[in-house]
Amino acid sequence: MLPNNIISALKTFYDKINNKQILWILTGSTSLVIQGVDIKINDDIDILTDKQGSEKIDILLADFRIKKPDYSSTDKYKSYFGIYQIGNVKLEVMGEFQYKMNDGYWSHPNHLNVFFIKEFEGMKLAMLRLDQELQEYENMGRPNKVDKIKEFLRRSNGVAE
Repeated sequence: MLPNNIISALKTFYDKINNKQILWILTGSTSLVIQGVDIKINDDIDILTDKQGSEKIDILLADFRIKKPDYSSTDKYKSYFGIYQIGNVKLEVMGEFQYKMNDGYWSHPNHLNVFFIKEFEGMKLAMLRLDQELQEYENMGRPNKVDKIKEFLRRSNGVAE
């Protein structure tokens, strides 16, 4: 179950960007919990988009901005990365997000992945399917999330939605 502060921040985000012709996908722990995975939630929300989406989201969330989206990279990740604070929840927007896979190559930008729409609390949220999230977390070398997704898929007989 999602804490009320996450639901409230997600609704604020959704209300600001809904019907604005922005490609975005909810990912990370918030998406996993909404899909039924038993995982600890940090007080953050992760959004994948493209470069233009990160720019449009920044305009719409200017009142919440902590860090304007800017291209940044580390040895593990690269994206047009912006940070917003909605209440006590950090919202991270990653445009053209790529990660270094276990084989040393960079992933394709994640906004190109197939997504589905899940209705939650009156919102229509674009999300990656759990089998896609599982593959991404395996490629990123994130064993805790991999184990939690696999456990959920086993319990639900592979039904991710």
